[in-house]
Amino acid sequence: MSPRREIIVPAVHAPDAASSFGQAVSTVVRGGDFLFVRGLTAVDPRSGERVRGTTASETRQILTHLKQLLEAAGSSLDKVVKVNVWVHSMLEAPNMNEVYARFFPEPPPARTVCGARLPDGVKVIIECTALA
Repeated sequence: MSPRREIIVPAVHAPDAASSFGQAVSTVVRGGDFLFVRGLTAVDPRSGERVRGTTASETRQILTHLKQLLEAAGSSLDKVVKVNVWVHSMLEAPNMNEVYARFFPEPPPARTVCGARLPDGVKVIIECTALA
């Protein structure tokens, strides 16, 4: 059987930085045995509105949404193998890390954290790759 590519459509569409700039994006894509989740920003899943807050509160909102997306696709945070995190300031990395550590089991997945100039006042963007 050859690997397949499938777009996973989330039950709740929540816009974020990419979609708000009119970019064509898919939130979750299955590629063979992996799920690829695009960069997520903090949004309220009920209203779809962007949630503005502290680095810690945005991280909590993103990881809660990520957990829901993975579970809806048949995966979980336990199956995440790689995470990329962008923070608006590396000085905020400890605040992001404090929340991040509560969501991922030991040992945690591989991770890269970068400071970046993020769009529209976003404080954190998180993307990941997980086993399907």
